[in-house]
Amino acid sequence: MESKKIIVFDMDGVLTEEISSWRAIHRYFGVDNTKNLKDYMNGEIDYQEFMRRDIANWPNKTHIREIKKVLSDLKIIPHAKETIKTLRDKGYNKIGLVSAGLDILANRIGSYLSMDYVFANGLKTDKQGFLTGEGIYRVDLIRKDKVLKNLAEKLKISLSNFVAIGDSKYDISMLKAAGFAIAFNPKDEEIKKVADVIIEDNDIRKILNYL
Repeated sequence: MESKKIIVFDMDGVLTEEISSWRAIHRYFGVDNTKNLKDYMNGEIDYQEFMRRDIANWPNKTHIREIKKVLSDLKIIPHAKETIKTLRDKGYNKIGLVSAGLDILANRIGSYLSMDYVFANGLKTDKQGFLTGEGIYRVDLIRKDKVLKNLAEKLKISLSNFVAIGDSKYDISMLKAAGFAIAFNPKDEEIKKVADVIIEDNDIRKILNYL
């Protein structure tokens, strides 16, 4: 196999046991974003508007510390730390996280796993820490490939040197952009069609058999 030195992971459902950090907050507040997601997937709204509408579902005067509390309860998948260490030992010297989820969780995971890059979305707050209703847009749910392309340009390397690991149809663009793609514990049939390797298991260590 051609040497590949950069690995990027999706977060929700790959590095965490929760399949969506946004969904965890919706569940906490008892709201449903199904219509918002449908409108976004149908191209009726862009991702910034999708975030804005999702946040609008939450109670008024929500403080960021309440969001942090919800996300602090989400667990990192077992064996993630040892898997990242083994990847380093194998020569993968750049490891990143690319998620349309929230940076509060992504930065915690990135720090815990000593990742080189963390790309995720955020929540705007006022000076007192209350949500303004606006999101901080960095990663588009179905266009994660843009992050890979920008990173490849920044590092002056080919996308063929990237390994991408995802679990859902929302990761398809990222997997298609990378030189080597792993569908890890896939939630959707669509992602299997673009993956070089399919791991029907939630043991993250299994990726090491192919890297």
